[in-house]
Amino acid sequence: MTVDFKEPRSKMILERVRQRVAIWGDSGRAITRAADAVQTADRLIGPGPGAMGAEFRPNGRRILRLNEIAENEPLWIIGDVRGDVLALETTLGFIDEATEKNRSPQIVFLGDLTGGMMGDAACLAIALERFAAAPTRTIVLAGDRELALRTSSADTAEDRKPRGLEEMPVQPAQVKALENLVRAFSSLVEKLPVAAICPGGILLAHSAPPCVSVLSTLHTADEVEAQPDVLRAFTLNRLHAREARVISSALHGATAGESEDFSESMSALNRIFGMPVTRMVRGQDAAPEGHRWFRNYGEGVVLTLTTMGDVLTNDAGGGRRNPCVARLKSGRLRVVRFEIPEDLALTAEQIFPRKVAAAVQENSVSVPGPQFNISQTQTARTNSPTSPTQTAKGAALTVDIQAAKIYFERGVRLLASRAWPGARQAFQEAGAAATEVNACMLNESVACLSMGLPGHQDALRLCRGLLLKNSSNAHAHFNMGVSYLTSERNPIEAGRAFRTVTQLLPQFSDGWWALGLAFSLRADRRSAEEAFAKAAEYGSVLARPNSMEGIIPARELTAMFEVLRGRAQYHPTLSSEPAPLADA
Repeated sequence: MTVDFKEPRSKMILERVRQRVAIWGDSGRAITRAADAVQTADRLIGPGPGAMGAEFRPNGRRILRLNEIAENEPLWIIGDVRGDVLALETTLGFIDEATEKNRSPQIVFLGDLTGGMMGDAACLAIALERFAAAPTRTIVLAGDRELALRTSSADTAEDRKPRGLEEMPVQPAQVKALENLVRAFSSLVEKLPVAAICPGGILLAHSAPPCVSVLSTLHTADEVEAQPDVLRAFTLNRLHAREARVISSALHGATAGESEDFSESMSALNRIFGMPVTRMVRGQDAAPEGHRWFRNYGEGVVLTLTTMGDVLTNDAGGGRRNPCVARLKSGRLRVVRFEIPEDLALTAEQIFPRKVAAAVQENSVSVPGPQFNISQTQTARTNSPTSPTQTAKGAALTVDIQAAKIYFERGVRLLASRAWPGARQAFQEAGAAATEVNACMLNESVACLSMGLPGHQDALRLCRGLLLKNSSNAHAHFNMGVSYLTSERNPIEAGRAFRTVTQLLPQFSDGWWALGLAFSLRADRRSAEEAFAKAAEYGSVLARPNSMEGIIPARELTAMFEVLRGRAQYHPTLSSEPAPLADA
């Protein structure tokens, strides 16, 4: 089944998805929400009527045996996400739309929510918040990228360790918060189940069953639960691509063991758990087509899912991967494939670039490193004789024009898409390259003031910073006035800022129009008339309010403020003159 989102109902789903993706663009906020979600999830995991997957009447702690699944409702199975916020939000948006009203969907996450990407914290927060909202109908399994958080470099060779939350690129100010999140989540991973066996004999796990040589020595479910290496095998073992074999993982840096028969491993699980185990749905292998049936294992026996929509390499055929999920209903498995519109995919890539680091390295001589990850920070602390604080104070900022240009252009595209948090972060990254900082600050102020009250103080701070450098910066004065008026409804402070603008740029029609609006809200009819007349004289075509007695209808005032925000001044390029945001 393919969902192409061309129907009116589907377009409504995508519009909500677009808004949610933009909200997650603030990585600091995403880390905070993820940390809160981890704490909530930690309280909900365990036995009891309100615990994980309780409506399925599960037995076991790390390997769940699900005794009941509502026959008239689908169980949705989500594969590897690896930090792809757009794919996860699109998938969940469709699932919610397809679920009966006032009911929470039945969902299983197969692990690998993170992948060392900018969207890692957001994906973790989305999945765990979903679990917190409906814990009895949601199951979150651990994947190898989650398990890697609990594996030290001494246990596993660094080149074999999969990228995960620990490698998420963040700003320097967010490193400590990410470290705390990694620490909390790694403790939660130790409690997450690694597999679930559904009625109908379907094994759900991230990777593969343990090898039969290991299972042959075990006789009960409790014995399996007591063996950490056996539990890890569900996330770390691999399946052979051409033969129906299980390949033992290279645990603790050791050489991988010999491959063993898949069907024998499944039979051993059947014997141990006392319930049929004949089919499997897994993640792990990122299938280019989004899903793959391993035909050599038997017809309809093994299904691999990839729920992410990244761009494929030329070696993998090129193009964009279509996110896929599985739908289990009445014992029948179906794959649902999502064809996300290219314009939405491109917008999401601007907010969460998956290959921006590679682009910077390819196009620049000196990489400033505006993004950091915990592994790099910890390595620097270990190898450097000086402290990070001393290094930061003593080191000069590295100028990298090409890097700044990449981030800056991304921010401009996000402004045009009204993705304010992502735009703000992009301009911060451009500013970290230490070139044309004033343009980055002005554009960041536009993103902040467009957020309304939540970004108001940051917008003022940025404008004041620009004015400290140059008190004659009329565009900073204008943006400050816009923020005062639209966020605080403060016509006095806004009027002062706009009056300064008209003195610095006497023929700037937007400045006169904004000043007239401020006077209108102060019930200064005469001054408002004069300001609007000046605006018209200099070519303004913006409408004046119907009332200039200080009482403007709420609907009209809201529309006026939206127009005013659209006149905020931003730099279309690093070296261009400012222009109205509405022209973006």
